[in-house]
Amino acid sequence: MKTWEQRKLGDLGEAYTGLTGKTKEDFKHGTAKFVTYMNVYSNTISEIGELERIGVDPRQNEVRYGDVFFTVSSETPQEVAMSSVWLFNVQNVYLNSFCFGYRFKDEPGSYYYWGYYIRSPRLRHHFSILAQGISRYNISKNRILATVVDIPRNYEQKKIGLLFCKIDNLIAANEYNLKNALSI
Repeated sequence: MKTWEQRKLGDLGEAYTGLTGKTKEDFKHGTAKFVTYMNVYSNTISEIGELERIGVDPRQNEVRYGDVFFTVSSETPQEVAMSSVWLFNVQNVYLNSFCFGYRFKDEPGSYYYWGYYIRSPRLRHHFSILAQGISRYNISKNRILATVVDIPRNYEQKKIGLLFCKIDNLIAANEYNLKNALSI
């Protein structure tokens, strides 16, 4: 039986920058949108309903289906490199300037697997050790890209990703039901 492969994240894809060269006047209007820091920080899978407006700018990197976003700064080392996967095909969407994007060179077996795996306790701990700072903690994209990751076979990625997606949905449904029961 073939074991899982291990490779550096940087060998599987490439990083790109979030928004650059913007002032506060550029935000809150326009026909384009951007993925906020909190959307990345709070969601394993990015939420399309949590985007904010900005003007179209062909100089910026547009996000694509399957891109992974990473935060690069936080108030604690345990919160650096929070990640989120983008699973939408929408034009004129960019990434905020406090994150960087990561794009796989080849389509992986499951974007859900990668979304949950990159937020796993093992990788969260690894990233927190790499964080640097005193009152604000940062991590470089090069350190994230140098991280060795486990790569199951594609069919295993799909099964693992689907399992965690179902568990997440079950938890959300139970939290919703509990909230409704308590509000009665």
